Amino acid sequence: ILLIPGFLAADATLYPFANWLRARGHQVYFSGILANVDCPRRAVDRVGRILNELSTKTQGKLVVIGHSLGGIYARELGRRFPKLVDQVILLGSPIHEPQKHSNPYVKMLATFTHRINGANCDCPGYLANLCGVNLDVPPPGVRETLIYSKSDGVVDWESCIETGPKVEAIEVHSTHCGIPYNLDALRIIRERIENDTASLREAQARMHPG
Repeated sequence: ILLIPGFLAADATLYPFANWLRARGHQVYFSGILANVDCPRRAVDRVGRILNELSTKTQGKLVVIGHSLGGIYARELGRRFPKLVDQVILLGSPIHEPQKHSNPYVKMLATFTHRINGANCDCPGYLANLCGVNLDVPPPGVRETLIYSKSDGVVDWESCIETGPKVEAIEVHSTHCGIPYNLDALRIIRERIENDTASLREAQARMHPG
C-alpha cells in the first residue's frame, strides 16, 4: 500500500494510519513527501517513479491511498500506471474544480505556494487542473473508492464525488483532517483491501491446490 499525504502535509501525518495498516498485516510505503507544496506535475512524476520501484520490489500491483490533494495524485497514478495500480482510495479529495470548492483559507495558501514555486512551476492551469494531473474522468480500468464527508469543513463534499463503472463514493461523518482516522473510513478501507486480498488468495488456491 502506497500512502500520499494532503496539501501542506508530510508523510509523517499518516504514520498512525500506516501503523494501523501494518498491524493488520499489510506492507505500507510512503511517497517521500516532506511537505506537499511542490508543483503537482513534478510531485506526481516523482511519486510515479517510487511506484515503479515498489512494483518491481514487490512483484505486483499496489493499492494507492491518498488524503485530500494526495488522493488527486493517487487518481492520476492510476491513470498513468494502470498495470501497477490495483485500486485507488481517495480520502476527502476535491477532484472537481478544487480551486472553486475549497475553503477560502486553503485557496489563499494554494495561491501563496504557487507564487513561492514561481519559476520552478511554469505549468498552465496550476489551480484549474493542478498542472494537468487532475483530469475530468476517472482512471479507466482502475477501481476507485471515494470517501467523503458532508461535514468536511475544508473542501466541498460535492467536489469529492464522481461516477464511473469502477467508481464508488461513500459518505462518512468526519472532519477533513480526521478522515484517515475515522472509524467508518477505516472499516471501508479494510473491506476494500482485505476482501480483495482474500479473493485473490482463494483464486490462487483453486489454481494451485495443495
